[in-house]
Amino acid sequence: MERKYMNPQISIIVPVFNVEDFLQYCIESILGQTFNDFELILVNDGSNDQSGDICEEYSKKDKRIVVIHKENGGQSSARNRGIDVARGAYFGFVDSDDWIHKDMYRTLYSNAVETGADITACNIMQYDKNSTKHLYFHDTTNYLYDRKSAMNELYLNERLTFSPCNKLYSRNLFQGIRFKEGYILEDMDFAYRIIHQSNKIHYTGQALYYYRYNENSTMRKTFSKKRLDEYEVRKNMYSFYLENYPSIANEVYAELFLTGLMLYINIEKYYRNEKSRYKYLIDIDRNKIKFLIADKNYNRKKKLLLSVAFISPNILVKIYRLYWDKIKKDL
Repeated sequence: MERKYMNPQISIIVPVFNVEDFLQYCIESILGQTFNDFELILVNDGSNDQSGDICEEYSKKDKRIVVIHKENGGQSSARNRGIDVARGAYFGFVDSDDWIHKDMYRTLYSNAVETGADITACNIMQYDKNSTKHLYFHDTTNYLYDRKSAMNELYLNERLTFSPCNKLYSRNLFQGIRFKEGYILEDMDFAYRIIHQSNKIHYTGQALYYYRYNENSTMRKTFSKKRLDEYEVRKNMYSFYLENYPSIANEVYAELFLTGLMLYINIEKYYRNEKSRYKYLIDIDRNKIKFLIADKNYNRKKKLLLSVAFISPNILVKIYRLYWDKIKKDL
């Protein structure tokens, strides 16, 4: 690793693994930013295509680029390596098959300076496999959250998505915080812990991050037991909320239960002979569910599902099995 650019305002960290078809477009979108005071840390995570060579070629052209080559350890490992060497006052993350608007970091940095926010975020434009595009969240309003209101927003994964890639973070938040390695849904695990470290979070409804739909991602491949990590991540998240934000914990518990229900349906489909081992996925705390059913402000569709679960989780399993495609779309 050759350090050619000292003390930038922003460190942009890009984990790279076998993305030779998309990497140049990603890098060009970063180098074309209207905010210039940054270093770009490209972490080649053991690629066996031309990705590493592409990183090196760009580093020869621009002094702001730092290249790290490491053995494959996964996206979290690559991001953590970038964090360890980053020198910026703020950290940003971009996935190497995505790209960004030319004003993204200028906007996020300006919002951070003007509002004093520890984290600034923007909306996301998603590009599906057939090149159609749509906003991740259909609200272009700006919001300024304190810590509790941000935590209340986060678990919904709507404006404040779990993704770290549409955000800019003060480096001070990373004392003792890293991405958990060896997990899927490491973004969710990271999101609530890093927001808990912050005091103020700003969100703009401008879509400045461009996400490329990947049908081969772990979460979209044919179901495997590795997906049970999602339940463990949400379970840990619920425990965290219960300890630190008890007034929101029931809503987070409902997300845990509905996730367990979805996973159980897939266990039934792909590992039917083992489903008795996974009954814990649809265990239900009726007191928490009863509280949400009585809450007039709680999501009506989720309330209906939880009302059925209150009577019998097994009935809800049958409903999910019959109407899964529609339920998944509506939720």
